Amino acid sequence: MSRPGAGPADAGTVPVRCQVIDLEPFALDLVIPTYLPARDLTQRIARDAGLGAYWDDGSRRMFWLRARGRLLRDEERLEDLGIVPHELIHLLPQPPEGSGVQERRPEYPPNKGYAVAGWGNAAAGLGLMLAWTAAWAVALTVKQDLIVGILPSVGLALIATSFARHLVGGLGSSFKIPVLGLLVYLPFVVIAGVPAVLFSGQGVVPMLLILAPGVVVGFFGVLLGWLAWYGAVEPLPKQVVDEAQETEAAPIPCQICGGPVTPEVRTDCPFGCGRVFHTGCWNARAAVHSGDTCAVCGYNPHAA
Repeated sequence: MSRPGAGPADAGTVPVRCQVIDLEPFALDLVIPTYLPARDLTQRIARDAGLGAYWDDGSRRMFWLRARGRLLRDEERLEDLGIVPHELIHLLPQPPEGSGVQERRPEYPPNKGYAVAGWGNAAAGLGLMLAWTAAWAVALTVKQDLIVGILPSVGLALIATSFARHLVGGLGSSFKIPVLGLLVYLPFVVIAGVPAVLFSGQGVVPMLLILAPGVVVGFFGVLLGWLAWYGAVEPLPKQVVDEAQETEAAPIPCQICGGPVTPEVRTDCPFGCGRVFHTGCWNARAAVHSGDTCAVCGYNPHAA
């Protein structure tokens, strides 16, 4: 697996730099298969890294693989991500029991939808559309050609889509955004052409011939505006976030009763011996202990 002469030409393998996040972190240059699922690939990397794949009681030790900024699901493969040669990946071993190491949940920002959605921003967007349409209408009364009929139409389509996004809020991928954008865009095109017909002597049919190409291009403008609001090309799947949160290490056992210690009932030894207890267990033991030493092991931080 870690052959020195292996290269990217080897079928189904890729050379990578693997950073092992352990009590003593270190890095390895490995050639690894891209077709193995992550649950099997982590065990192979752990074996080459000299990490124990099993605990002393025979249970399998867990490892997680991090690539492209996120933890891989058990069934994912590196070939699915398109890993390139010499890319950096991370191996996260499960901490040994009783080591005092506790993994913290990743602090993902809360998803509150579109932060600036609301009536204030929608009103501002409506005002911008009115101003843009008025300027376009003035331009059409002065000059009637395809440039004046097309370019402002594209700008109006983008503004209409932005207005729809502010009005709807929520996910940018919602199909309601382009639909509402089109429904808003079309009446404003008609409004822009009315002054030219009424005040410049332009006939209805010639004006329609000028605005029709702009309407066609405007449809693509609405689509372009929607894609701009759509969001990330590869957003982090929700189940990946859930699995990342579930990778928190198992609770450390209490050094008095042996039961699992959860954060809300955890008490660390005040004498600094490194042991962890249930708050109730420690208080009960300390109540019957005297002296300036640890009530469990007798550790004295002031001893020479």
